[in-house]
Amino acid sequence: MRKKEFNNINIAIASSKHSQRAYLRLAMEANGLSVIINDSLSREFINKLRRLKVDVMLLDMHDEEDTGQFVDELLETVDIPILFNDVTALTLNEPAHLAQWYGKLMRKIAALTGRGITDKTQFDRSYESLVAEVPESLFNRTAGDLARNVWVIGSSLGGPEAVKRFLRRLPEDLPVAFILAQHLGANFVTLLAEQLNQATEFAVMSAQDGHVLRHGEVIVAPVTKRLVINPIGAIRLQELDYQSPYTPSINVVVSDIARHYKARSGAIILSGMCDDGKQGVQVMHQFGGKVWAQDAQSCVISSMPDNVRATGVVSYSAPPEILAQHLIEHINNSSVAEI
Repeated sequence: MRKKEFNNINIAIASSKHSQRAYLRLAMEANGLSVIINDSLSREFINKLRRLKVDVMLLDMHDEEDTGQFVDELLETVDIPILFNDVTALTLNEPAHLAQWYGKLMRKIAALTGRGITDKTQFDRSYESLVAEVPESLFNRTAGDLARNVWVIGSSLGGPEAVKRFLRRLPEDLPVAFILAQHLGANFVTLLAEQLNQATEFAVMSAQDGHVLRHGEVIVAPVTKRLVINPIGAIRLQELDYQSPYTPSINVVVSDIARHYKARSGAIILSGMCDDGKQGVQVMHQFGGKVWAQDAQSCVISSMPDNVRATGVVSYSAPPEILAQHLIEHINNSSVAEI
């Protein structure tokens, strides 16, 4: 099969599963299709679909509870061909089933758009070659893996509510772990972890010495100890060896994570008063990590993100929900780029 057969076809992919979106994107781009949107189905997705030039949409019905509320709106307001994808073949991770699914899907795209070849043998043979080139880790890049992407959330006054808004928008299988550095009293660390754990699909917990950090987790940094990650990815709680007017110190947490995870790390500074994090984000930037901040309009107090923005290293600012969507896209694109 020649990629040029599907050139100039723009496709939108909607799936609630990050790993599924990464795989579908790989399969489409391997045949020359242009993936214009690749995200979970939402009102924002539908609005983008209206504005952009898309020839066909692939809707992955993995979890109808996540997508059901928007399907009717999609069908009523968007006038493009929609393929409803059965993901059973993909979850089997067996070349024979995958080839069958792939050939069927590509023939449907060819029929709906009037472009592309429709020879079954060509599709299957090409797909077996594609499967052989895909690392097994792509199928299993979900929550629970040893953390390779680690981001710090820094917040103070108004932070807990902003953190909830952010975490609620993240799919449970997004391959990222978070360290939450929230200014608060030592007696409230466990309570904060319990409250956040009820608001997200991620597992939220207070930091425990020896715990191995994994994707799908949010670790609340301690107030009276310094949280560091050892070479094998386990948490170590050390005595404080610095002085800071704020506990925990966002500067220290961000700097420590940046030095360990480098370009696979990032910092998101949410609502808060003071300038904690201002030095830490500069270290993060030096090591290649991303630095984002909550926009002033959506903050309870914007002093902390404003001070971080003043350093010039913040590359993106938005409300918590939009920051979450931006992170999904960033991790999704990074995952595909690794292959």
